[in-house]
Amino acid sequence: MNFINSVKGKIILGFVLTVIVVVATKMQNHYALTVWLHVLAGIAWIGLLYYFNFVQVPAMGAILADKESPAVIGKYIAPRALLWFRMAAATTWILGLVLLATWQKNGFNIGNIVDAFIFAENYVVIGIGAWMGTIMAFNVWFIIWPNQQKILGMKEASADEIATAKKNAALASSINVILSVPMLLTMIAWH
Repeated sequence: MNFINSVKGKIILGFVLTVIVVVATKMQNHYALTVWLHVLAGIAWIGLLYYFNFVQVPAMGAILADKESPAVIGKYIAPRALLWFRMAAATTWILGLVLLATWQKNGFNIGNIVDAFIFAENYVVIGIGAWMGTIMAFNVWFIIWPNQQKILGMKEASADEIATAKKNAALASSINVILSVPMLLTMIAWH
């Protein structure tokens, strides 16, 4: 297999090129690199969120309406996409906390995180975004993922439990799409 066409190859080559850019430009701003990683993980997270809501779920409905089997998506695509989705959500959220704690570039200050979450002066905009991101990450890990495990047959569930799981996962995912729009505004406005 061609290295450049593999998932690992794309990731490795992307990061190698990034290292070359950092070295060539003598970039030494650790905060900027953390922002970049946060944005990169966020793109993966929100991109997958939009993929699920605007592509995969509607396609599953069309597949079922045509009386076709969605087994391939449920067996091969959804579990892999959900793994990247969860990891991107966790990485984005954790790096967001790191950015808050190091915002004033005077070391690590957990007080900045507290200030954002209590909407202290100068932290209102990012605090709103931090709360939205936290709700979204919670939805991914504690509502969407457990329900998807039932839907995909990774956990035993009755037909009624699967029907409920579909509704719960869809609602949490829809809430995340809705929250993502103003959340992105608050993140961009703060940087």
